[in-house]
Amino acid sequence: MCFKRGDGTLVRDSKDPIGAIMPYIMRGRNESAVYLKKSYCVENMQQYIREQRKQGKRITVFNIFSATFLHTFMRRPQLNRFVAGRRLYQHNSFDILYVVKTALTDEGLESIAKVNFDGNDTLDDVKQKMDYHIDEIKDSEGKEDDRFIGLITRLPRSFLRVLLLIGRVLDFHGLMPKVLRDLIPLYSSVFISHLGSIGGDALFHHLYDFGSTSIFCTIGKIYYKPYRDILTDEVVWKKTIDMNLTIDERICDGYYMIKSLQLFDSYIDNPALLELSPNEAIAEEELKRKQREEQLATSPAAPVEKGEAIPQNERLHPVQEYWENMMDHPSDPT
Repeated sequence: MCFKRGDGTLVRDSKDPIGAIMPYIMRGRNESAVYLKKSYCVENMQQYIREQRKQGKRITVFNIFSATFLHTFMRRPQLNRFVAGRRLYQHNSFDILYVVKTALTDEGLESIAKVNFDGNDTLDDVKQKMDYHIDEIKDSEGKEDDRFIGLITRLPRSFLRVLLLIGRVLDFHGLMPKVLRDLIPLYSSVFISHLGSIGGDALFHHLYDFGSTSIFCTIGKIYYKPYRDILTDEVVWKKTIDMNLTIDERICDGYYMIKSLQLFDSYIDNPALLELSPNEAIAEEELKRKQREEQLATSPAAPVEKGEAIPQNERLHPVQEYWENMMDHPSDPT
């Protein structure tokens, strides 16, 4: 039995038979999890943040990582998938979950913010939306979802177990009402924990076998790490940040994931790219692709005899070929 979900669209045209059978072989997210540790030199990022603050914009590292996830998921839509009821779904929206602590003390309460983004959001929009939810949590005595969870945890254990069993059945068959999905902070595209903001290192976090979150990201504190200077062969120390990912491998294949992570890296290395919205970036790449196709169509290459090398100035630049292959058509979510 499978009903139409309100938070996702069933992926029906999967061309990977192995991927289609995996939810039956690996039934939970944690037994399907793969782990990735990435380290980024953040000197370019910090320079960009300083330049933005001179203009009165208080962009943070967390804002940049969140906007990078938005761009990457919009450009590589298979990342925005989840498995429920042994079936693969495409999220109908892009939502980020992250923890907000009301005060940096042992007594400070933790609450989970859920922020919805779309393809028209720039880095500034991401910052404004995140700041709004953080201020809302810190200025209130408790969000609606916190009060709801606090209420049901006061029930007798036997009642609570029955309620959770019913919830799992509803979730499995796609019958969870939207009002409950909004109150249960486990439905999202990605869950991010910025442990570096409280002085912590990045660690590997488990996934939740409830809800729809297929990727969990932790970000650590900034520290100095040795790098080899390829010009002088000397060791230089640079500011670095670690990011650990826990990913449900059933959402896409390894080739797609690696290319997506390479796209993610390009945004971290050059945060200025995030000043465009994902839709603007996609339109810009689509325009460049069409221009290249028109140029090739109107200027056919001269025949090359066997054994003759192609002139250097006529070769397709590796970066152009790389981005051409990486670009997904915006109207094709698969």
